[in-house]
Amino acid sequence: MKYIITESRLESIIFKYLDSKLDGTEPMKGKYSDIVFGVPGETMGVMGIENPDWHGDPDWNSTLYIDSELFNDINLMFCLDSGTTLDLIKKYVESRYNLEIDSVLFGDDQRVIK
Repeated sequence: MKYIITESRLESIIFKYLDSKLDGTEPMKGKYSDIVFGVPGETMGVMGIENPDWHGDPDWNSTLYIDSELFNDINLMFCLDSGTTLDLIKKYVESRYNLEIDSVLFGDDQRVIK
């Protein structure tokens, strides 16, 4: 069954999906990232952040790394292009965790290891 989601509701729906998908994740120190969001007891997180803006330096760039499975779930479920998917995940992280993200990357990356 297909549903038509208006553009004005897309962000809200994806935020709700991410809330449910990331339920139980906790921010913690990562092996290669400053912060990794992961479920306790698992070795890989779903997101990692390098150089978060809480360092207080306005020139400090922060990068969000997203596990490829999370990216693909959203990208395929909502039939979005890659750029839109990355932008929406960035907005979600910025709003939910009060962080400023400069760039977003996805893939199987060491930066999501706890």
